[in-house]
Amino acid sequence: MQNFTWHNPTALIFGKDTVKELAPRLKADGVKGVLLVFGGKGTFKSGAYSQVTEMLSKEGIAFSEVNDVKPNPLVGKVRDGVARVRAGGIDAIMPIGGGSAFDTAKAIAAGSCYSGDVWDFYAGKAKITKALPIYGVLTASASSSEVNCISVISNPETEDKISMSNPCLYPKVSVIDPSFQVTLPEKQTIYGGVDIIAHILERVLDGNEECELIDGQSYALIRTMMRVIPELIENPKDYDARADYALAGAMAHCGFLSVGREPRGDFSSHKMGHSISLLFGAAHGATLSVIMPAWARYLYEDNPVPFARLGEEVFDIFDGSDEEKALEAIEALEDFFRDINAPTTLRELGVKEDDLERLAENAAKLLPYGVLKELEPEDILEIYKLAY
Repeated sequence: MQNFTWHNPTALIFGKDTVKELAPRLKADGVKGVLLVFGGKGTFKSGAYSQVTEMLSKEGIAFSEVNDVKPNPLVGKVRDGVARVRAGGIDAIMPIGGGSAFDTAKAIAAGSCYSGDVWDFYAGKAKITKALPIYGVLTASASSSEVNCISVISNPETEDKISMSNPCLYPKVSVIDPSFQVTLPEKQTIYGGVDIIAHILERVLDGNEECELIDGQSYALIRTMMRVIPELIENPKDYDARADYALAGAMAHCGFLSVGREPRGDFSSHKMGHSISLLFGAAHGATLSVIMPAWARYLYEDNPVPFARLGEEVFDIFDGSDEEKALEAIEALEDFFRDINAPTTLRELGVKEDDLERLAENAAKLLPYGVLKELEPEDILEIYKLAY
């Protein structure tokens, strides 16, 4: 295990009817005005919007809104939010939603404290030194954005979907009330669950064999997600399953599963998935259920051990050589994705064979990446071909 320092400053408030617990924290911090950042109908349907606005009104805290935040959030919406903050009366940002709302809120929080264009942060032209505080209310678990310092934003003008991270972007407080998620569409539960599983797999499949304690936590989380996703498809209102799902979602990408790893996981599948979302509008989780098995098939023969361990720890595959167990584990993972009606081919996402080179060119813009194998442009194209 490598040396590490891990610090997560986000206060997590978890459970039913916990939005009201934001009130004393906002009051103690002297917050007078907040910018609410959210998507659309789901925010109202979940009941989160009414609880948040009722709490703010009761505390005498003014609020304005940036709404209609889309999945794969766009830099244009971030710029709208920055302009609203600069108009005055806002001293905190409050996302209500899932990863898209939180990612947008983080970008607004940073861009509001910077004189240039917020995209400079994502393009590597500027570094964040300050951001407004973020107090979030989660209504859809997937990205762990509620408990990490990462923001992913798309820029259709440059055909880029880029992540950035900075300690200033940790939410100060995040509320996770699992009951807000019972109204989620089935596809969102499925794709959010795939994203959670993928965040964990990016760690345990990085080839590091010196983090058995952390890997044990990771395998347990994967097993939990593979149990609760089908349960929630069957009964979306199962609060206990929702709670397990939401807590696993927060744990998956909050940084804890990366401790002792150097570097902190292999996120090749995420990078390649971003290009599919950007160019074809596919849901983020849907890109991962397609790309992760293809990436694994491309690499397992030269790196069988991490995939074989996945087979042993998650799928009870113990017979055969490491190579045989690895392939069986990859097939089992892909079968699980099919069983929950997640796509497993690019064709299902509307990608045509003629699009593969364009996809590969876009994904290669973010190189270098890859830990189990540092990918080259030709590797990326071959993985997309396997996924087709």
